[in-house]
Amino acid sequence: MAIDPGKVRNVGIVGHGGVGKTMLIERILNDAGVTGRLGSIEDGNTVCDYLEDEIERKHSIALKLAHLEHNGVRIHLVDHPGYVDFLGEVAASVPLLDGLVIVVDATTGVQVGTDNAWRFAEKFNVPRAILVNKLDRDHTNFQETVQALRNTYGKQCAPLVVPVGVASDLKSVVNILSNEASVLGDDAEMMRMEMAEAVAETSDELTEKFLESGELSTEDLNKGLYDGIIHGKIVPILAGSVSKGLGLKELLGVIVDSFPSPADRKIVAKTDKGEDVEVKVSPDEPFFAQVFRSVVDPYVGHLTLFRVLTGTLRADTEFYNVTTNTKERTGKLYMLVGKDQKQVGEVGPGDLAAMTKLRNTHFGDSIGAPGCELHMPKIELPPSLVKLAIVPKSRADEDKIGEALNRLAEEDPTFSHFRDSDTKDHIVRGMGDQQLEILMNRMKRKYKVEAETTTPKVAFKETVKGKSEVQGKHKKQTGGHGQYGDVHLRIAPNERGAGYEFIDAIVGGVVPKQYIPHVDKGCQEALLRGVISGNPVVDIKVELFFGSYHNVDSSEMAFKIAASMAIQKGVKEARPCLLEPVMEIAVTVPEEFMGDITGGLNSRRGRILGMESVGGGRQCIRAHVPEAEILRYSTDLRSITGGRGSYDLKFSHYDEVPEHIAKGIIEAYEKSRAGEES
Repeated sequence: MAIDPGKVRNVGIVGHGGVGKTMLIERILNDAGVTGRLGSIEDGNTVCDYLEDEIERKHSIALKLAHLEHNGVRIHLVDHPGYVDFLGEVAASVPLLDGLVIVVDATTGVQVGTDNAWRFAEKFNVPRAILVNKLDRDHTNFQETVQALRNTYGKQCAPLVVPVGVASDLKSVVNILSNEASVLGDDAEMMRMEMAEAVAETSDELTEKFLESGELSTEDLNKGLYDGIIHGKIVPILAGSVSKGLGLKELLGVIVDSFPSPADRKIVAKTDKGEDVEVKVSPDEPFFAQVFRSVVDPYVGHLTLFRVLTGTLRADTEFYNVTTNTKERTGKLYMLVGKDQKQVGEVGPGDLAAMTKLRNTHFGDSIGAPGCELHMPKIELPPSLVKLAIVPKSRADEDKIGEALNRLAEEDPTFSHFRDSDTKDHIVRGMGDQQLEILMNRMKRKYKVEAETTTPKVAFKETVKGKSEVQGKHKKQTGGHGQYGDVHLRIAPNERGAGYEFIDAIVGGVVPKQYIPHVDKGCQEALLRGVISGNPVVDIKVELFFGSYHNVDSSEMAFKIAASMAIQKGVKEARPCLLEPVMEIAVTVPEEFMGDITGGLNSRRGRILGMESVGGGRQCIRAHVPEAEILRYSTDLRSITGGRGSYDLKFSHYDEVPEHIAKGIIEAYEKSRAGEES
C-alpha cells in the first residue's frame, strides 16, 4: 500500500568496499524481523550479495534493494558496491535518494570509496550521516577517525553517537544528546558543546541563542540537528560495530527522526522546452517516476527498478514513457528484499519499487501518467575508460556474441561495445578490469558465449612529409585483350587533419575522362591499405598530371591498378612517417601524489599542459599523452594512488611518432607481411 510520503525514507548505504555495508543491512533486516536468520559474507548467504560472482568474490558488484518498517516509517535501503569498478551503481541511484549513510572502517579510515560517496552526496545535495564501523577491532580509535573525517570533509562532520569502551572492550554506544551520555563523564559535555556549536551555525536564531547563553536546549539541539542534516550543514558521525549489533538502533533513529522524507526534498523536472518545473510531492498528484536500474538475473528475472517521485502507481495499469514516447503497462509491482520479491498493489512517493515485463523502458527513462509532459534530467554516469579488444573463441561464439554483449549492456549501462572502424577491433568498454572480467565470465556462464580479451590496437596512420613524382604503369598481355593503364602522379603533404585531396590536372586527354574517377578510386584504396605499416595514409595531396592509354587494352581496372602501383612507390619516396592519436588527459588526485603523476605522465611521452586546484586537497593535472602509452592507465593510476585518483580522457589530435618507435612498428609490419607471403 502507498503511504503518507512523510512516513517514507529512502537511504543509500555507501562507502569503500569491505567496510561492512552489506552486513549492516543484513543485521538491520534480521533485527527488524524481516529475515529469520543472520547471513554472512563468508558463508555466501546474505540478503543482498546473492549473485554468483558476489558469493565467489565476497563483495558486492551491483546495487540491491531492501525495505523494512521502523516506528511506523517505511525505510528503503540501497546496498551499493564500494569498489571503483562499480561506481556506476552509485552514480545511477544517488540522484534519486533522499539520504546517504557513508560507512567508514575504523581500522582504515578515509578511503577512495569514502571520497567517492562524499563527492556524489555533494554533487546532488543529498543529506548524509557517517557510521564508523568495526570499533570492536584492535588498534581502533574513534576520536582519531573523527578527526581524520573532519580534516578531510570539514567541521560540519560532528560526533553524535560515541562509543563506551575501546576495541575489544567496546561495551555500547550512546547518543551525546541523550541522558545516557552521562556515563561518559566530562567527555560527554565536551562533545555536546561541539555539537551545539555545529547546530548553532545552522541558523541566525540558534547562533544568537548560543552566544547569549553559551548552550542550547535539547529541543533546540534536536531541531537544529534535523535542519542542519537536511541542508548539509551538519553530517553526524555515529560510532558502531555491525558484528556486535551496536549503533544500529541509533542509526535507524537518525534516519527516521533526522533524515528528510520525500516531501521534504525539492524535485525539479523539465518541460519539453527545457524549462524547470518543481514537482509537488503527494500521493494524489499524477504519477511521475524515474528508472535507475534494469535487473536481469536468474533469481529475479527481468525487472525494472524505479523511484516514485510523486503520485501513485497501481498494478496492471497503463503509464507513459516520456523518454521514448511510448505507452506501457505495469504488470506486477514488487518491493524487493534482495532477490525476494514482495508483490504490492500500489506504490507512492519515495518508494523504490520494481516492475516486470516492460519492453520499451530502460535505464534513466522518465515515466508518468498518460499525458505526462515532464522529464527528469538524464542520469550522468562516470566515463568508462577501460577498453579491451574482444575476440570470440569459435565460430559458434561469433554468431552469438553480439546479442550476448547487448544483454550485458542493458543490465549495466557503464558497459558498452562497438566496432572500431579504424582498427577493425571489436571493443568492450567498462569502468575497470574487474568489472570487465566479471561481465566476460557472466557472458560465458549465462549466455554460453566464450571470448578472449586483449589490449586493443592503436589507430596509427601514415602520412608524408616530402614530395615525389612517380609513374605507375600496368601492362599485361594475355590471349585476346590485354591490360594497359599508365598514370603519372605528384604526391605532396596536405595540412594536418585536411585528409585526402585528389587533383585532376590532365591536359589534352592523355588519360581519358572516363578513367580518371577510377584512378582516384585506385589511389584511395591503396592509401586505405597503407604503405609502410598497414595503416591508412592521411593528409595527402595526389595530383594526376600525365599518363597514356591504349584504345583496345585500357580499362577501368587497369587504371585502378596503375594508380595503386604509383601510390605504393610515391609514398615511399615522399618521406613517409607514422602518426599516432594523442589524447588529452585530466588526472585528479590528492596533492601528495602530484609528483608521482607528473613524473609518470612525462615518462609516457606526455606533455604537461597545466595544473589547477579543484578543492578538497585535490589537484587536476592536464596533459597530452599518446594513446599507445595510456591503454592500461586506469590500473597504473589505481596502483599509484591507492585508488584515490581519477581521470577523464578525450581525443585531441594526431602527431608524429618518434622515429625510434616508428621503426619498431614498421619492422613488425614488414615481418608479418614476409610471414604471410612465405
